[in-house]
Amino acid sequence: MRVYIETYGCALNKSDEALMVESILREGHVLVNSIEDADTFIINTCIVRLDTEYHMVKRIRELYEVASRTGKKLIVAGCMAKAEPYTVLKIAPEASLVSPQNSALITEVLKTRGKIVLIDGLRERDRIGIHVEDRIAPIPIQEGCLSDCSFCITKHARRILVSHSIDAVVKAVERAVRNGAVEIQLTGMDLGTYGLDLYKTRKLPELVKEVSRRVSGEYMVRIGMINPEHLRHILDDLIDAINESSKVYRFLHIPLQSGSNKVLSVMRRNYSVEEYIEIVNEVKSRIPGVSIATDIIVGHPMEDEEDFSETLKVIRELEFERVHLAGYSIRPLTYSASLPQVPTRVKKERVLRALQVIEEVGLKIRLKYIGKEVECFTTEHSNTWICRLENYIPVVVTGKGRDPALDYGRWIRVLVDNATFFDLRGRLLESK
Repeated sequence: MRVYIETYGCALNKSDEALMVESILREGHVLVNSIEDADTFIINTCIVRLDTEYHMVKRIRELYEVASRTGKKLIVAGCMAKAEPYTVLKIAPEASLVSPQNSALITEVLKTRGKIVLIDGLRERDRIGIHVEDRIAPIPIQEGCLSDCSFCITKHARRILVSHSIDAVVKAVERAVRNGAVEIQLTGMDLGTYGLDLYKTRKLPELVKEVSRRVSGEYMVRIGMINPEHLRHILDDLIDAINESSKVYRFLHIPLQSGSNKVLSVMRRNYSVEEYIEIVNEVKSRIPGVSIATDIIVGHPMEDEEDFSETLKVIRELEFERVHLAGYSIRPLTYSASLPQVPTRVKKERVLRALQVIEEVGLKIRLKYIGKEVECFTTEHSNTWICRLENYIPVVVTGKGRDPALDYGRWIRVLVDNATFFDLRGRLLESK
C-alpha cells in the first residue's frame, strides 16, 4: 500500500510519526510524497490552539473529500483523534481514528478496508520513535501530565504518565547519533515528572547523567520543558547534572505563563510568581552563563491591566533569553473556556505590547556578545552555518562559501560582530 503522511505540531507528534513510519515500512508498505500517489492518507493532528484546530478541520475536510471521491482511505491520528473524536467524525464520518498512544499500531488500520477506531489504551513503554531532521533529533522520554492547567486541552489527548526507561532512552539517543544527529532534544509534556510512574521517584537528573556518560559521539543535549511545580523537587540534582557534563546545554525551559498570582491561580498553576523567581535566580546563580526560555499566555480569562503589567515586570526582571508568547486561545473541554473572556481587541493589543518588551530584553542580552570571541557548536547548515553557544543562543556564521574546516558537530571559535533579537552574527576564527 502507498501511504502519504502529514504531521503537525510538537516534537511528540514527530516521534509518533516515526513510530508509524517504522511500522509501515516493516510491513512492506511504501511512503509517498503526494496524495495523488497514495492509497491511504494519514493526517497526524495538533489542536493546542484554536487557530491550529481550524486548520486541522479545513485540512481533514479536504483530504476526506479526495478520499471519498477516489475510494481511498483517510486516517486521522494525533491529539484531535484522541481529544475530539466527535469533531473528526462529524466532518469525516468514514475516517479511521488513531490516538497518539496507538501510533505504532497504524498498520492494523491499513489492513482493513472499513473504518477502525483506536483511541483507547496506554502507550507502549520503551518503544521510542526516532525522527532525525536537519541533524536534530527529539527523543521523547515521557508522555503524560500530572498537572491540571485550566487552559490546556492537550492533557485530554496525552493524560496518562508513561516514562520510558533510562536504558531505552540511552539506546534511542545512541541510534539517533548513529543516524547523524548532533543535537538531542529530550522532550515530553513535562520532564519534571519523568520516572514517577516507573521508578516511583523523579529521575530526570539521573537520565541526563546516564545519556552523557554512556553515549559517545559529537552531540549536545537540550533538556525540554519542565513545569516549576515539578522542577523544584529536582532542582539541586538537575543543576549538578548540567554542570557536570560538557554534553548538555546550559539552558532550561521553565514556563511562567503569567506574572500575576491571581491569574496563575485561575490557570491552576501550582506555584507563585515569587516561587518562580526564586527558582530562576537559583538556576542563574549556580549555572554559569545559563539561559532561560519561558512561556507566556496573554489575555487569559480574569487577566486585567494590572495583571498584564505584572507579567511585563517579570519579563524585564528575569531577562529571559527566549519567550514563547501566545494570546490566550479558548479550547473545548477546559475550565478556562467557561470563564468570562478578555475581548479579542484587548488580547491583540497586549500581545503587541508584550512582544515589544520581549524584543527589547532579547536584544539587550545579545548585544552584550558583540566584539567577543565565543565557542559554539555547529548544528545546522543551509546557505550559512548555524551554531549554538553553550547556553543554546544561536550564532549565524557569516562569510562566503563553505569553509572546508567546518562540519556538523564541531566546536568552533567565532568573533561576534552583530546581533539581532533572533540570533548573533559572527565570523569563523578557528575550528577544533
